[in-house]
Amino acid sequence: MSSARKTDKAGLSFFLGTLEAIISFAPLSLVILFVPACYSVVQANALANSLYGLLKAVLEPLLATINKLPSPVNATLGGDYGVFAMLPFLLLYALPTIIIFTALIEVYKTTGLIDLLSNSLHSRLKPFGLTGRDLIQVVMGFGCNVPAIVSTRSCSSCSRGICISAISFGSACSYQLPATLAIFGVSGFLWLGPVYLITLALTTLIYLRLTKPKSKQTNFVETAGFAPASLRLPAFRAVFSGVYKNLTDFILTALPIFLFMCVFAGLLQWTGTLQLSAGLLAPVMALFNLPAEAALAVVLGSIRKDGLAIGLLDGGDSLKIPLESPVQILTAVYLASVLLPCMVTAFTVIKEMRLSFTLKMIFKQASFAVLSSFCIAWSGAFLISIFS
Repeated sequence: MSSARKTDKAGLSFFLGTLEAIISFAPLSLVILFVPACYSVVQANALANSLYGLLKAVLEPLLATINKLPSPVNATLGGDYGVFAMLPFLLLYALPTIIIFTALIEVYKTTGLIDLLSNSLHSRLKPFGLTGRDLIQVVMGFGCNVPAIVSTRSCSSCSRGICISAISFGSACSYQLPATLAIFGVSGFLWLGPVYLITLALTTLIYLRLTKPKSKQTNFVETAGFAPASLRLPAFRAVFSGVYKNLTDFILTALPIFLFMCVFAGLLQWTGTLQLSAGLLAPVMALFNLPAEAALAVVLGSIRKDGLAIGLLDGGDSLKIPLESPVQILTAVYLASVLLPCMVTAFTVIKEMRLSFTLKMIFKQASFAVLSSFCIAWSGAFLISIFS
């Protein structure tokens, strides 16, 4: 019996030692970091899709009653953007993804995997003003930007602002990513999904490289390492405690903002501000080789990230505007998703940082989004003209 236990312990030690050696190779560290995260999003969205019809049917009588109420109450509670109209997205798409992501991150923490990944990736991230640990927060943003931004409290003061900018620009949240994949699927170009993610990752790195404050490059970011770490079995009690804490933070921090923004978006629709904004932006779409109708998707995507699907899809089974090539579809989705942080994200940044930081971040993000979208649109059109 004792010999068997020693054999099992030796086998486990060999396995963990081999995994540590694999993680020391940076490209494989990225795979280990992102593949489980992407798988979590896929599974959470699959669960949400299977339950969406049922929840929508349950809420339809309530929404029908709400929409008969006087204005603007019907717009803020029902309509397209009101509290109860958006409730299925919150319950089915946001919460499961947040729970799965949080559990995944907590497992990474309790096993020591997060320290090994941080050590492996730290030197590669220095040119962009981030540390290895900061990348974990960016990955967490793929679940929801709000708890990811709140969790940057653990970042160094030298890199926190840069990390928040990375989350705002490059973390495709649980609203944005499903909407994006739905558009690619309906258009018949599902292969644009990985192309979009690669484009998002590359442009995020360029954005950080161009906008990082040189004065912030302190010795911490340039030379900081982490204490030697080793792998161990997960502590499930600690995982549960971490999930509970993050879920509580989401309910207390993000949920009130979400409800406020539903009311605000409903008022924007009721007053006609959304349509007016889309009309003003329509002529600008020609700069990106897009039809004027794409302006509504850009406006809606700037308010909430699944709004880009509302602006581009007609009933969920076809494109409502004439996008003639994969490049146009990629450009429209990319511009709508990165031009501005959604309002919930922006309000969270204001709460966590300050208004002046948020305004500067939004200006830099919008400027780079315009430039990068222009390059994607016309370089893609040029390549199509050559090979067609």
